[in-house]
Amino acid sequence: MNVLASFCLATSVAVGIASVALRALHGPLHSVLVELCGSEGRARFWSIFSVVTIVLGALFGMLVSFPLSETYQWSDYPLLPLAFSAVRTSLFFLLVGLGMLGFVMLLGIGSHEHQRRQDALSGLKGVQ
Repeated sequence: MNVLASFCLATSVAVGIASVALRALHGPLHSVLVELCGSEGRARFWSIFSVVTIVLGALFGMLVSFPLSETYQWSDYPLLPLAFSAVRTSLFFLLVGLGMLGFVMLLGIGSHEHQRRQDALSGLKGVQ
């Protein structure tokens, strides 16, 4: 397997795994974003932002891990470990991206819930 084939394999796997993750998250993420953002337009923006961030994070991770030097020595398949290394690092960055997205969502949800409680309390005080 040559370097180009290894690179193509690693890129395909990285984008494929990111696509599967995004496919699984798309519906639930969009629903949460509509509720959290308050409008369909804002939710659509953050949904697209999340998709781009996750895919680019996976690709960046793959590129960072893909060694360019020829000093590695493997016996039977010298380039296959390079592809696996690239995929592994890509997965790490995909998970980091998902973790960061989850953290930001939790902060936003907490802020949203806090504001909703404040508004409910203000409404109750106004009724009295």
